[in-house]
Amino acid sequence: MSRLASLLICSLVCLGACHDKHGAAPNTDAGPDAPPPPSDGGEGIEPPGIGLVVVNSDFVSTSISLLDRTTGQVTNGNCINSATRPPGNTLALSGDVVLPSQPQPGNLILALDRTNSALTWIDPSTCTPLRQLDVSTGFFSNPHDVIAVSPTKAYVLRYERNETPTPDPNDHDEGDDLLIIDPSVPAITGRIDLSSYAVQVTGTNIQARPDRGLQINGKLFVVLSNLSADFQVGGNGRLLVIDPATDRVTDMIDLPEFKNCTGLTYAERTKILSTACSGVFGEGAAAMVAASGIAYVDTSASPPAEVRHQSAALFGGRAVADFSGIALGGTLGFGITFGEFSGKPKDQLWAVDVIAGTATKLADSSDSFTFGNVLVDRTQEHVYLTDANAAEPRVQIYGYASGVAPMHLTSVNANPAVGLPPRQIAWY
Repeated sequence: MSRLASLLICSLVCLGACHDKHGAAPNTDAGPDAPPPPSDGGEGIEPPGIGLVVVNSDFVSTSISLLDRTTGQVTNGNCINSATRPPGNTLALSGDVVLPSQPQPGNLILALDRTNSALTWIDPSTCTPLRQLDVSTGFFSNPHDVIAVSPTKAYVLRYERNETPTPDPNDHDEGDDLLIIDPSVPAITGRIDLSSYAVQVTGTNIQARPDRGLQINGKLFVVLSNLSADFQVGGNGRLLVIDPATDRVTDMIDLPEFKNCTGLTYAERTKILSTACSGVFGEGAAAMVAASGIAYVDTSASPPAEVRHQSAALFGGRAVADFSGIALGGTLGFGITFGEFSGKPKDQLWAVDVIAGTATKLADSSDSFTFGNVLVDRTQEHVYLTDANAAEPRVQIYGYASGVAPMHLTSVNANPAVGLPPRQIAWY
């Protein structure tokens, strides 16, 4: 089996471990020392960042591109790639690199290298690697996100668990945790163990697997994937609320309808946090779809609580791969559904009327597992979609407005010099 095919299988089994990825009516189903920008899910603030960063990859090598945040046009088609080695005794980027949920202090680019368990900070104005931090602490920790609290404090969401940690707690080598770091040094300063918050399943040892996080109004929300070591069994969805002042878990929100919940977006107007849940591939196609959908959490409630959900039936019975629920004040969402290995059906892009509980298909991909993620720009009323079409890899740009059906506007070749397909897009 080819490496690409193996990684595609891994992407569906792990649903984020190996690659990248609100309404009123209920539905049953600048400089490096600058503070981090205000939080609205990384997408909902005005403006959310100074530019757009794209990870292009064939799962063997990576190239990072930059786009203008207003026009969406390429400003640097090959800012840094796997052949670029940061200064000092550091690692070049592997073929499995992702981006953080929210912009970082000073609007630096932060590349999360999951293969190497390393973080690399990059100056977007010069595309110079500034510093790098190994967050493996002796094992494959698989970092999935970094949430900055201040220029001197951030949390690294480590998706894997170390089966043979040392007895010394100062080694911080247990995994399945939030690793606390000082990005300005950079250095590891502590950890928050999340393993005890995993949703257990009889006869199976489930790992918490923190996947993505968002800082909202002084609280950190973290979604747990709750999967077994082999990714074949999952517990129900769960969100944790963490107080950055004490590094303690203060609340826990269960999402009993769904499994393998991953990405988060937040609509400031409604105070609603949405998470996409993909189900578990190893439990079979029917069970996967049954455990897939979108959950909505009211962050203004005390304690925060799930207020509604929408099942995968909304998307024609296809499992949800990614979702953003922040457009038009949280009343319009955009989601991606998975295709199948046969290529029929393929990935699909959907627009969701969150209040009415209806969805409209906007596009089919050229093949399965080519649509990566969606990113909403509320300022421009644009939606960015990474499309790893083998023949014509592009970042697709859609427009939307109140009372107007979302429509395709244009596409951008984000990596013309190298030609790698786009996998993920985010703000920096």
